[in-house]
Amino acid sequence: MVTDRLTTLIREAVLAACQAGELQLDGPLPAVVLEPPRRKQFGDYACNLPMLLARSTGLPAPDVAARILKWIPAPSGLVERAEIAGPGFLNFHLRPDWLHDVMVEIETKDEAYGSNRAHAGDKALIEFVSANPTGPISVVNGRAAALGDTLRRLLQACGAEVSTEFYVNDALNSTQMELLGESLACRYLQELGRPVEMPENGYQGDYVIEMAREIVSQVGDSLSGLAVGERSLEFRRLATEQMINQQRSALAAFGVEFDRWFFESSLYDTGAVRKAITDMKARGYAYEKDGALWLKTTVLSGDDQDRVLVRSNEKETYVAADAAYHRDKFDRGFNRLINIWGADHHGYVSRLKAGIAALGCPAEQCEVLLTQMVMLMRDGEPVRGSKRAGDIIPLVDLVNEVGRAAGRFYFLMNSYETTAAFDLELAKRQSSENPVFYAQYAHARCCSVLQRAEDEGVAAPLASEAARSLLTHEKELDLLRKLADYPGEVRMAADLLAPHRLAGFVREIGQALHQFYEECPALKVGVSDELRGARLALFQSTATVVRNLLALLGIEAPTKMERSSGPAAADGDDASA
Repeated sequence: MVTDRLTTLIREAVLAACQAGELQLDGPLPAVVLEPPRRKQFGDYACNLPMLLARSTGLPAPDVAARILKWIPAPSGLVERAEIAGPGFLNFHLRPDWLHDVMVEIETKDEAYGSNRAHAGDKALIEFVSANPTGPISVVNGRAAALGDTLRRLLQACGAEVSTEFYVNDALNSTQMELLGESLACRYLQELGRPVEMPENGYQGDYVIEMAREIVSQVGDSLSGLAVGERSLEFRRLATEQMINQQRSALAAFGVEFDRWFFESSLYDTGAVRKAITDMKARGYAYEKDGALWLKTTVLSGDDQDRVLVRSNEKETYVAADAAYHRDKFDRGFNRLINIWGADHHGYVSRLKAGIAALGCPAEQCEVLLTQMVMLMRDGEPVRGSKRAGDIIPLVDLVNEVGRAAGRFYFLMNSYETTAAFDLELAKRQSSENPVFYAQYAHARCCSVLQRAEDEGVAAPLASEAARSLLTHEKELDLLRKLADYPGEVRMAADLLAPHRLAGFVREIGQALHQFYEECPALKVGVSDELRGARLALFQSTATVVRNLLALLGIEAPTKMERSSGPAAADGDDASA
């Protein structure tokens, strides 16, 4: 892509200046970062490399820029002119025809346009959602689901080998699972007419009653005579099984499926937790105090206090199990671990990394992303949880109301580090006010124009055969620049683990497309055949890029959409153009 060519040109110029004795670096050359300037008069791309080199060269940034600029041929096959701006930026004005060649690149690569090999060699495991199997998948879980699934798609598009995993907290020492099993057993007996009371702090959601009724319909009263201990284990098993099935179904409806559901209990069954504890002790990172076994988290990760590995009642803590789990990840050959947790787990990050380090594993290869809360709003008022789900808002309810596309897009619109505000009524609105509608409408509009051309007997030419040099209008070039920037946006979003960049970028493409559509008619009487063909080819290029981008977000790219307000529907909306 063009940024790669320009980056190579800049690096070669720096090396040439060094070989000529005009620059002397005291370390490796920093990464060359190119970004479109905020104002078009400053060129197509700006580079801040001279400012990064000022300290190491001992020269003012403008002097560094001048010495680099000397070795950049201008005009060249790519650069029309380059200039120094501000405190030491290098601004590049590229030859107009480079944008026209982007259309051919899009046509040639098709679904692969935007992909790269920047993360080839990464074998990443993304663990996300991992909600306790004690209730339905919630809207908050949905944000993590959208983030994790999109990061999988992004990293794969950048050459990484990626697997996804849901970690099921089903170990026998889980007090939450014990309580769910007891709650389900109680509801089961109540369905049979037995006068039993729910345990203190039991799970009150109607979903527990629904599970109990399902069990009664399947096995009748055959479980009512079990001894208390046996009944507790059986209902815990049934509760886990049913909740996991419900969670799988809810996530599938949201377009998320995992490569593996990893059960915490397997770590105990195989002895992995016990071995981890033994190894921590052997490595000198665990000690006994007050009848418990402690991990030296203060030494390993700067935690404010050491944490318990094994309680005085001989039950292992989550710290021990999670350390064993992450060693298992490394043992499976993954060299990059990405965990997506809720913000309320902030204090646990240092404990996890301490446990990893205590086992001799590279804790720096484990990244923890902390997602903030989700606020659902309707007509300016917060949406309350449902009684059926125990005062939480189930993800399936959101999908049923606004659809998968809107749900995913709204969760991805902003950085996961910020609170998400989700307006349910806006998400259902078929107008440009709705961000997801606006994004999908860009693809539908392109398809509509191309279909109308076909209906009128006008065949859209291949980009490689179109008269692309006729695309000189400001709005044509603006749209082409956005299409050219797309591969760089994909790479940046993957590098920063920031898919919200793409959610914002598709709206930028949509804005450029709609301005091009309004000012550069393709099917209007009086437009020459050559220009008509070039503009139709540009519509096709835009459709390809928008389709590829939406696919990374896990969102469908419709070919037809109708608007409830504003301009005419996308199906045939080029009638006056």
